[in-house]
Amino acid sequence: MAAWAEYADGATVSEGVFRVLSRYAPQGTLDVFASDQHDSYLKLFQSYLDHVGQKRDATDDDVRDVCRRFAQALQGTPSAALFNHLAYLSPGFRQLLGEKTMLIGRLEDTRTEELDGGRGQLARLSVEPEEVADKVDAFKTLVKLDPDHEESWKRNRDWLQSVFEKACALGKPLFNETLILQRPGESKPDMARRLPEGVVRMAEDFGPYGHFYKTQVPVLWMEDEDGAVERISSPDEVRSVAVAMYSTVDRPMLLLSAAVDFEQYAAQYALVSDLFAGPMCGRAYFKEAFTMPQARDLDTLAGSFARIALPRMRQIKSLAEKVSPPWWHKFTSMADEARAAIDTAGKPRGGGVQADFGY
Repeated sequence: MAAWAEYADGATVSEGVFRVLSRYAPQGTLDVFASDQHDSYLKLFQSYLDHVGQKRDATDDDVRDVCRRFAQALQGTPSAALFNHLAYLSPGFRQLLGEKTMLIGRLEDTRTEELDGGRGQLARLSVEPEEVADKVDAFKTLVKLDPDHEESWKRNRDWLQSVFEKACALGKPLFNETLILQRPGESKPDMARRLPEGVVRMAEDFGPYGHFYKTQVPVLWMEDEDGAVERISSPDEVRSVAVAMYSTVDRPMLLLSAAVDFEQYAAQYALVSDLFAGPMCGRAYFKEAFTMPQARDLDTLAGSFARIALPRMRQIKSLAEKVSPPWWHKFTSMADEARAAIDTAGKPRGGGVQADFGY
C-alpha cells in the first residue's frame, strides 16, 4: 500500500489506514469510548445483579448484552468506540453502534500467560486480525508490563510488533495500549508510585508499535474502600511525565482511565490535554450506572448509562476539540492526497511541547 504519511521514526501510514481515520475524525479530534474490559464488565454486571436482587452470577452473555445496549445508547456521541469480540461479532452490532462512530475491535484475550508466578504476563490473541478485519474499522491491543521483568518485556514487544505488521497489511489502524503490571503481593498504592518512571520506560520501548499509543499517567490520589484518600503524585509530576512521553513517542497519544473515577480522569486530562490527541476512556464514564436507583432492568440500565456517561464524554470531547492536537500532529510528512482528505483548518493544532513537523 502506498504511503500517505510518515512518522519521525520512518514508519509509514497507508492510504487505507489514513482514510479510516479521516472518515471518522476529519477535523482531527479522535475521542474514543472504551468498552472492551471483559473482567470489569463481569464485576460491574454482578454489582447490578446484586442491586436488583437477582441471585445468579454474571456471564459472558450478560457482557455481550449490556455492551450492545450501551453501543446503541451512544447515539454517535464519540468519534470511535472500542468493544471486545463478544460484542462486535454479535449479529447486527454495527447497526446498533451506527455509522458515525468508528468501531475498534479488541484483539487480545483477557487471559494472559503468566511467567515467574505472575511477575510477568504475556499477551495473546483472542481473535486473529485476519478473521475479524471485515467486522471492525480498527484494532486494539493491550500488554501489561513490569519494566524490571526482562523476559516478558521482550516477548510482549515481539508479539506487539507482529500484530502491528498484520494491522498494517490489512490497512487497519492499530491502537496500542500498555498498562503497568501489579506485582504479586504489591499494594495498589505501591504500584501507583512506580508509575512515573514505569510509564516513561514503557513509552520508550512500546510506543512505536501502533498508529496510536494509549497510555496511563501517574494518579493524583487513591481512595480505599473506607473512603480514605492517599495522595500519590502531584499535578506537576503528572505533567512532567506526560511531557517526557510526548517527547519520546512518535505517535499520537490517547489517555486511558486505568480504573480511576471520572473526577480524577477529568483532572488528568486537563493537565495533559495539549499533549494527548484525545481520550480513550471507559469505566470512568459509566461505572456508577450499574447501581443507580433507576437501573432496574436492561432498558433502564442503558438509560442510566446514557444519563451519566454521555455528558461526561461531551465534556472531555469539548476540551479535546479546543486544546488537544489533531491525530495527525505526529506526522513529519503527508501526501497531497492525505491533506485533501482532512480539514486541517478545522481544529487548532494544540499548544504544549510541539515540534516543527515541516508542513
